[in-house]
Amino acid sequence: MAKTKQKKQHAPAKTPAGRFFQRLGVILGTLLLICVTTCAILACYGAIYVQNVIMPEVEKSSINMVTSETDLSSAIYYYDHSSGSYAAAQTLYASENRVWVSLEDIPQNLIDATVSIEDKRFWTHKGVDWRRTAAAVKYMFTGQRIQGGSTITQQLIKNLTGNDETTVRRKVLEIFEALEFDRNHTKEETIEWYLNAIYLGHGCYGVSTATEKYFGKQVSELTLAECASLISITNNPSKYDPYSQPDNNLQRRNLVLDLMCEQGYISESQRDSAKAEKLNCVYGSDTGNSETLGSDSEYYSWYTDAVIEQVIADLEDQYGYDETTATNLIYSGGLQIFSCLNPDVQKQVDAVYTDSANFAQYASRRGQALRSGITVVDNATGAVVALAGGAGEKVGNRIWNCATDTLRPPGSSIKPIGVYAPAIEEDLVLPSSAEDDTPFMENSDGTLWPVNSEGYYSGLTDVDHAVTESLNTVAVKVLDTLGLQNSYNYLTEKFGISTLVTNYETSTGAVKSDLNYAPLALGGLTKGISTLEMASAYAAFPRNGVYTHPYLYTVVTDSNGKVILSNGDYDVAFDDNKQATITGQASSKTILSERTTFYMNSMLQNVVTSGTGTSARLSGMTAAGKTGTTTDDYDRWFVGYTPYYTAAVWTGYDSQETINAAVNPACVLWQKVMSSVSQGAEDTGFQSTLQTVQCSYCSSSGKLATAACRAAGCAKTGTFVVGDEPTTYCDRHYYDSKGNMILNYSRTGAAAKARISGEVSFIRKKPVKKKEPPKKADTEKTDEETAETGEEATDHEEQTEEDSPKDDEQQDEKPKDETETGGDTPETEETE
Repeated sequence: MAKTKQKKQHAPAKTPAGRFFQRLGVILGTLLLICVTTCAILACYGAIYVQNVIMPEVEKSSINMVTSETDLSSAIYYYDHSSGSYAAAQTLYASENRVWVSLEDIPQNLIDATVSIEDKRFWTHKGVDWRRTAAAVKYMFTGQRIQGGSTITQQLIKNLTGNDETTVRRKVLEIFEALEFDRNHTKEETIEWYLNAIYLGHGCYGVSTATEKYFGKQVSELTLAECASLISITNNPSKYDPYSQPDNNLQRRNLVLDLMCEQGYISESQRDSAKAEKLNCVYGSDTGNSETLGSDSEYYSWYTDAVIEQVIADLEDQYGYDETTATNLIYSGGLQIFSCLNPDVQKQVDAVYTDSANFAQYASRRGQALRSGITVVDNATGAVVALAGGAGEKVGNRIWNCATDTLRPPGSSIKPIGVYAPAIEEDLVLPSSAEDDTPFMENSDGTLWPVNSEGYYSGLTDVDHAVTESLNTVAVKVLDTLGLQNSYNYLTEKFGISTLVTNYETSTGAVKSDLNYAPLALGGLTKGISTLEMASAYAAFPRNGVYTHPYLYTVVTDSNGKVILSNGDYDVAFDDNKQATITGQASSKTILSERTTFYMNSMLQNVVTSGTGTSARLSGMTAAGKTGTTTDDYDRWFVGYTPYYTAAVWTGYDSQETINAAVNPACVLWQKVMSSVSQGAEDTGFQSTLQTVQCSYCSSSGKLATAACRAAGCAKTGTFVVGDEPTTYCDRHYYDSKGNMILNYSRTGAAAKARISGEVSFIRKKPVKKKEPPKKADTEKTDEETAETGEEATDHEEQTEEDSPKDDEQQDEKPKDETETGGDTPETEETE
């Protein structure tokens, strides 16, 4: 049987799409092979780098809780006028205030709070959280700052080594150090060391000193809420300080509590209960750094504290350092800080503020000791030359400073810088300008606002009298003429007040603004002001309008003598004996004309000689200033100056309570300090180059006084800069056809409803007595004769507005003397 010949079959021809995918597979395979090869090469290179570079550093790295000894000490200097050279005021060492607390004494809540917010996988990872590390790598490759990814172990290593560089090499080294550390130590050891190493602000290292500082108790006594609040600080000690930044700390504390609940450490009821707990944040006696001082003093002076804080703040601002890095640089960087301290002035401040007898009489009804702060500025330079941050003996280093840290509403002491000086500068008023001492507005509840401290209104008066007697009504009306925004701008942009707010949300959700009448005219500021800023603001008056930002040092150099910080264009040169010579001056700006400061100096002198500040008068030295009192007398201020120095004094209590004192204690303290400082100094007065002229003006109109003005008791003698004197006569006082003196002025609105005391609106003319021929002694006058001679008429039958006929609207009762008026009136207002 013959074989059947089979046909040879061919594979079907490939389509174009098939050929495409075949080529694509070859390309992708090739790329994959290249990637794998590249990764393998990089991995080998990385392994070699780690083995030869990183691991030797890890092995030789000595990580323990013993902080290295100080490499270079820093020093604060002052100029010694007796020797003509700079002398050391304080040597700063790097030994930290750290009280070790063992793990068994640390509350479990504090441990859990730390893990929840800082490193939630702490108990399971091996020293490095690779998820967070991957996120950090992503930041690196997207060009963002390398951040995050650090575990508690890595943070501990950074704290112990002081290596805080934000570089790839540092992060790689830190990772391997953390892995090595975790292999050699238990988690319990790590968390114990961490909680004893972290910096928690105000010189506190570790949770023990911080607990005593902020809460005045032992770590083991902390509540859940306090544990969450304490660990919140470490993220940014300045921002989350529970005492000075309670709202920020509260927000982060609640975040910590939420995370603890989400991660199963506490229940929802525990979380809610802790959130509702109000923190009792106090300052214990064992606070701040306890460095070896290098002097006979147990603690730094208040001035040294303030210098340190200002240098830290400037290092953070100008170099981007965090607070820990800046602090470490001060204590171990070999810095030379040339301060503005005047030891003679500081000695007088200390003599008054360390004498408990000056404060004992002002103890509150609940037994609180009076707190006070003072800042003294040299008018010649604008430098802060002395200060005190508390009454009595100082009890620690870098503790709460009432001169620089305390922010309290300034009351009427804001009027010169927020109202009157700006209004004069804008040519809106003069000391002779007439204003109506009557209410500015009527609240929705029918009360009149504002009220004066004495509880009554005096009607038409001049600005000079309003400043002298601290009339709230006139300040508000002048502010209304000036404009709220204009006043706000003067305070923030010219007078350097940094604490004003326009949209501030409190922890309760309330939104407050200082762009309103009560804050700007009466000093009811949301956050308050420090004596530091108030002293520098007022110093512009005796300095003829020149403002200088408050500064406590001229220059700071590094260990090699290179200037790293300078206030203005100050520079330093060293001779062969390492003696320093400082040249230059601070950055300043002219914010007011000499004309404005001339008028302000005149009015503020009147406050001291005959107004609300008479208890601040000095013997043999010209003085000027302004008092300030807030709602319910919670705060008492005096900010004043001589030709040589300006000083701001605040007094009050830690917990708001009325200061029951007949005399303003701030005036008394100011007077004691400035009397001593002024001893032996020549009284030059406040110098001016302006040409002036005196003339008699009417306080009810601001115009030239007439006989009618004098009859009404409204004529005053004023000193004017030439060109400012009035040129027309008063048209508010006149004599009618019968010879009666009339006040030509009417009121409407809230002003018409006020009871006014002391304003003379009508004086009846005394009839002229006719001459009569001699009469017999026994002749009696008839009724007609008596009427004809008018002998029974009084000499001057005066009628004040209070006694004269009024319409029904003017017969309303005098408004209550309330400082919280409700309605559209802001909550806090000046009561002086």
